[in-house]
Amino acid sequence: MKRKLTACMLAAALSVSLAVPALAVETAGSETGSSQVGAPAHENEKTMKHSVLYYGKVAEIVKDEAGKITRLVMGSEAYGDYIMNISQDVVWIDSGNKTASDPSTLKVGEGIYVFHSPIATYSIPPQSPALAIVRNIPQDISCAHYQVVEKVEKLEDGSVRIVTDQGGLHITADASTTLSKYVDNKAFALDELKAGDRIMAWYEAVLESYPAQTHARHIMLLPASSTETEKETVQPQEGAQLTMELDGKVPNMVGRYENGTAMVPVAAVAQALGFQVTYTPKGHSALVTVESDALQVRLDIGSPNIYGVTKIPDAVGMTAPQNYGKAPYIVEPGTTWAPAELFEMLGKTVTLEGTNLIIK
Repeated sequence: MKRKLTACMLAAALSVSLAVPALAVETAGSETGSSQVGAPAHENEKTMKHSVLYYGKVAEIVKDEAGKITRLVMGSEAYGDYIMNISQDVVWIDSGNKTASDPSTLKVGEGIYVFHSPIATYSIPPQSPALAIVRNIPQDISCAHYQVVEKVEKLEDGSVRIVTDQGGLHITADASTTLSKYVDNKAFALDELKAGDRIMAWYEAVLESYPAQTHARHIMLLPASSTETEKETVQPQEGAQLTMELDGKVPNMVGRYENGTAMVPVAAVAQALGFQVTYTPKGHSALVTVESDALQVRLDIGSPNIYGVTKIPDAVGMTAPQNYGKAPYIVEPGTTWAPAELFEMLGKTVTLEGTNLIIK
């Protein structure tokens, strides 16, 4: 079995190949598998990761009235221009010191890694929500990688196996692995890790097996995202009606909370937000599309996977399929219901505050 040294820049090149800034049909390889941009949704489903890694230099820093960074305009000769949207959930990592980094010290021209959502708009340049910003990246040691824990398995020798990347990467941690928390830099115990945790992992060599395997030199436990915190603390009852705010207006319609998902009447909400909706019969099923000028979001009735296809002339590509927890369905005589989060593909933010659904 061959070994492959994953230096930081090589890891960036491999991971970014899963992104879509080029908007072209291409086969993108990685250490744990491959996927083809523009392939049918079912072909990408098993290889979709929690994040995509982009490397580039900061071209512009956009701040709000309070001085907080809201977006980064990035440039890269290898991967093209990109806009990273910055929320309160973004973590800032000093890779060399294995600590949190101060975003106020970020300067135009600095080279950084950005782990961002696999969901991106097909605008020019594309935009995507950032998940982690990695700075101070030494080239001679392992660098920080953003991961979401899918499973933690205790091994007979006392070590643990952390499963991530849709089961495609196994990270082993043991007594030699140093541990810290993002918030206060204090240590934590390996048995505290659980499925759903966000972590930064420092590792170097990755075995080219499937699943890929590596050993973590250091693991940083990240705080839960605000979305996960809301799910734990403010969760509507199953079947509850949801009031809505759409671009600041309160429409005369309601949503539903089903299977942990905010569901909305697609056509009415899309039209209120300025998008076009098309219904196309497909045998015993149907295809419903929601479109902006740049992207067409496709809903196959009865299938949980929702994906977007670019409408930009001379560009071909699609987003990774997204499963938001419940498949779109139709209520007679013809109202299509689907997860509200589909509108995030079209550049909107979707927030559920108690039983009030906000899309803007």
